[in-house]
Amino acid sequence: MDRRVVQVERGSLRIEQRLRIARVEIGTDASGPTCIYAVVRVSGGKVRYRCGSSLVCAPRRFHVFLPPFEIVQASLERCSATSIALSFRPEASDDLPRQPVLIPTDDLSVPDSSAEALDKLRRTTAVIPVGRARDPAPLAATAKAIIDREYAGPLEIADVAARLHTSPAVLSRTFRHAYGIPPVRYRHHVRVMDALMQFAEGALPAAVFQNVGFDDLSRFYKIFRKVSCAPPGAYRPARSRTAKT
Repeated sequence: MDRRVVQVERGSLRIEQRLRIARVEIGTDASGPTCIYAVVRVSGGKVRYRCGSSLVCAPRRFHVFLPPFEIVQASLERCSATSIALSFRPEASDDLPRQPVLIPTDDLSVPDSSAEALDKLRRTTAVIPVGRARDPAPLAATAKAIIDREYAGPLEIADVAARLHTSPAVLSRTFRHAYGIPPVRYRHHVRVMDALMQFAEGALPAAVFQNVGFDDLSRFYKIFRKVSCAPPGAYRPARSRTAKT
């Protein structure tokens, strides 16, 4: 996987990525407190999004949008694909879809800003829902809502399970069945997406890791790099670099 991070405006990132998958892999993305708008071109193989118990086959060219705190999961089947994604914080007044959507289109032009991305979205009528969990179990949905609200605090999954009168094992199994990833991994994604945008807004790692719920800087660096495929410095303003090859 090749990924390049390019700053397009303060508080907004453009992430260019090229995938070459020689087998079948499952890719999971979670938006956290940000929006993600991506333009995708599939040159070989298949990309299929899981939506509940169904699989939605993506066309060769499409856009995909994730509102805040949503999850998408795709089966990448011996595929070659390129994507350019904008990640940005929504404004309170933004009228956004409530779930991730796929937009079939031959238009591969990439929005220059978050405002342009949202304008494209508002002018689109043909969309296909691609959220990972169409009808999650109440236990999973409640746990996710707790994580979404409290991820920046000292939140342990065992504590969430206790509050919901279940065991961590049952909670993890139910959450993973609904959303495709365990709750610990989802919490990591949410924290890292928040940190990523704080870096784009000019914050330093020493000021960010505790803001998003970590109590150890080295662990924060390890998880951040694992989730984002780049060190925090790649997401600082006016930086442009290859993040992973």
